[in-house]
Amino acid sequence: MNEDIRDIHGPIVQAASTSWWPFILGGLLLVALGYVTWRLVRRRMRNLSPQERALRELTDARTLIESENPHALSLRVSETVRGYVEQVFDVHAPRRTTQELLDDLMRASSPVAPFRGQLGAFLELCDLAKYARWSLSRSQMTEIVDRAEQFVRASSEPQEVS
Repeated sequence: MNEDIRDIHGPIVQAASTSWWPFILGGLLLVALGYVTWRLVRRRMRNLSPQERALRELTDARTLIESENPHALSLRVSETVRGYVEQVFDVHAPRRTTQELLDDLMRASSPVAPFRGQLGAFLELCDLAKYARWSLSRSQMTEIVDRAEQFVRASSEPQEVS
């Protein structure tokens, strides 16, 4: 009789059926793939001249015209052109207001002096979209990118000394 009465057992622990190691391995693989891609893109960009880099970034910025976001477009284009000016002409541009930058370029010895009108018109149009949140049409956004490309192309050509 004592054999048919058994004591109460604790819970039976079973191993989880889901194994986490494939997910962890997959995540690490994605991170490694992203890192390698990032390094390859940086290496290619480093091999480009400042003009080629600026023109490539401006071409990429054209995709923002389709999103109809003038603020984002003008920020991106302005940063690209200011970075180009700083890199090519050794004029500190990225952290300055448009007026400060143009005042500095009013000096005749500035290498950007021949392009100050082009640069000023372009940057003022960008400022309207960036700071005044001016609503730009697609044609005006296209004009911003076109002016930026014209400035980069014109300023990279050798200038005649008068």
